[in-house]
Amino acid sequence: MHKKEKILISLIFILVFYLLTSITFAKYVIEDIHLVAKINIDRCKPIIQLVDITTSNVGYTTYANKTHIISGHIKIIEKNITRNDLSKDTLQIQVANNLITPNFKSFSLVSENESEKIYEFSFTNSIGNGSLSIIAPQGIVEDKSGLVNDKTTFSTNITIDNIPPVATFKEVESNNQKSIAELTINEPIRPVSYWTLSNNNRTLKKEFSHYISYALPIMDYAQNSSEGMIDIKKATNILLEYGTYDAYSGQTIVTGGSISAPNTITSNSICKSEDIYMRLSGDINESILQGRVYLYTYWKDGARGVCKYSELTYYHGYNPTSANEWITMGDSNSLRYQKKIFTQLGGRGLNLENAVASNVLTPIPSDIAKQYLFGISGIQFRLNTSSEFSIVYQAYVKGVGWLSASSDGEENYYRHDKPISAFRMNLVPKSEKQHLINYWNRDVTSY
Repeated sequence: MHKKEKILISLIFILVFYLLTSITFAKYVIEDIHLVAKINIDRCKPIIQLVDITTSNVGYTTYANKTHIISGHIKIIEKNITRNDLSKDTLQIQVANNLITPNFKSFSLVSENESEKIYEFSFTNSIGNGSLSIIAPQGIVEDKSGLVNDKTTFSTNITIDNIPPVATFKEVESNNQKSIAELTINEPIRPVSYWTLSNNNRTLKKEFSHYISYALPIMDYAQNSSEGMIDIKKATNILLEYGTYDAYSGQTIVTGGSISAPNTITSNSICKSEDIYMRLSGDINESILQGRVYLYTYWKDGARGVCKYSELTYYHGYNPTSANEWITMGDSNSLRYQKKIFTQLGGRGLNLENAVASNVLTPIPSDIAKQYLFGISGIQFRLNTSSEFSIVYQAYVKGVGWLSASSDGEENYYRHDKPISAFRMNLVPKSEKQHLINYWNRDVTSY
């Protein structure tokens, strides 16, 4: 047998022997498994999220000032919390780049489950100006793995604004002797009733027919309030002129809104109104203006006098005497003064030395005539028909000051035995009536 054949036979024999010896004949197979360790691997840090936020600023919830309540919800996402320091003391509030210390009204847990906690918060007194941010500092929440939250800054889309708007006034003459009041404001403002607001919310416009001066309240988005001074001087489409007369200072005629006897405001004289004059002209029905006065005379009840200048009759008490009667422009109480027709209320002769009433012959003594005792003590004006205008008026009493302003037929007086020294009145669009009253009432002395 050749050598190669012997080698091949040997290899075959070895292979068969290996296969036979590797076969295991067993009834049972036993597996032995050992549990070395049970490990939960947590690679996620605690997460803090701002869920929602709003303000108590109705209509403009993305703006607020220090008076508004800012409220919202904040969430912690983590299953295995071992330390939780989230509170009103650790949460940081920032306006622009400045940390502030607001007044927290509440901070409480409102819901939770296995993986999250939700807190509700509210605060006020957000001082400063700029964008509002809420900051959750690093490390205020820790889990079982020792992982802590990252510092997170939440942009709230809320603007804190504590600066009132500033308005600049300009009078622009328009057609037919009217004027447009134009207020330009340094920031967007809320709409003002009966005024036209520009598309960028920074310019207000309104047309006026006559003289008028008052403060118009304006408010920005964050409810900061200020005023724009309206001062119409060139509009003469409608003119209201009036004046007073007293025996010591003479007569003054002024236009709507001015003081009828300005010298009495700064003087210690005994000036008091004996009669007053009024005149309405221009693009309006002149006869709509009506008036009545209360006269307090030396001769008291029942006395009747005749004006030394106009020869018109006046009475102690209400003029006209009927409670439902008014003196109307253009009626029998009209007289000419400075080439214009005025309507007179009251009459001269109330305070002149030795003057007598037409039905009482007792003269006024010299010492009485020189005292501040008698004259017009109550005024009332109204417009008998007008859907557009109101009439506002206010009297001044020596030793008392300006009385609270009245309008549209209300009586303006302090006491019927206390004469007025001066007054002012103005025709005003009904939309601006309360603004004018509020402005004039700033001059009122407490009484």
